[in-house]
Amino acid sequence: MFIIPTLELNFILPAIPIINKWNKVNKSIFPKTNCNAIVTFNGKLDNTLGLPKITEFIRDLTYLNTISLGLIVGLILGDAYLKKGINSTNVRIGFKQSIINFPFMWATYIGLAHYCNSLPRFEWAYLKSTGLRYGKLVLETRSYPVMNILYTLFIEDGKKIIREELYFYLSPIALAYWIMSDGVSQQYGLLICTDNFSVPDVVRLINILKIRYDLNCSIHYTKNKPRIYIKADSMNKLRILVGPHIIPFSNYKLRKGKRNVNIYYISFLKLGN
Repeated sequence: MFIIPTLELNFILPAIPIINKWNKVNKSIFPKTNCNAIVTFNGKLDNTLGLPKITEFIRDLTYLNTISLGLIVGLILGDAYLKKGINSTNVRIGFKQSIINFPFMWATYIGLAHYCNSLPRFEWAYLKSTGLRYGKLVLETRSYPVMNILYTLFIEDGKKIIREELYFYLSPIALAYWIMSDGVSQQYGLLICTDNFSVPDVVRLINILKIRYDLNCSIHYTKNKPRIYIKADSMNKLRILVGPHIIPFSNYKLRKGKRNVNIYYISFLKLGN
């Protein structure tokens, strides 16, 4: 039975670290500054690119703010993966995109820059169907204890699953990034590729979309894989809901027709040959 929750989670706090003794830090990893401005909680988090290795104490205190949490949840529902290090119990988030989707990857990096120690890296890959070589971008965060909460939410026996608790986390930002990651523009509605989820999991996703946002959805099958179709009578509601969080590059997914990718496709072919 699906229970209608009454609480919405806008951010995730880490478990409170146990500090047995206060140790004075003589050398901070952050640049020296005379700034004494108050940093608001749950506000924009600064880029940490170029900083030395993050200390264990800072990792333990790191939290996910509203934007970052929504972004990561949306990506996990799409193509992102959660990975534990060989010598670490903490989880990192990874995300891959073709080079032709660079604007989407860059927007993702900007949203997660606080949690990353490097820019998206370039790699070569090959299409299974044709063997054509193409460029892809890979982005990975650092591993943080707070990411373990998402691992518990989404992973069971090494596979992604959908739990009823996702209701709390599927914010408009999460829905927007899910659509940008796996949405397919249709003549009247929108198709969200959920091929890697089971039919019961897809039904749970539809329940969440219906109960939380009153979106009219159905299941469509492509090669026996279940996908979510958001019907035409819910598209205006969907545009109002996620429109502010969709980047211009992906706006075509909320309207009829397809994106003009000529300039990106040409670059794709040049890199792939």
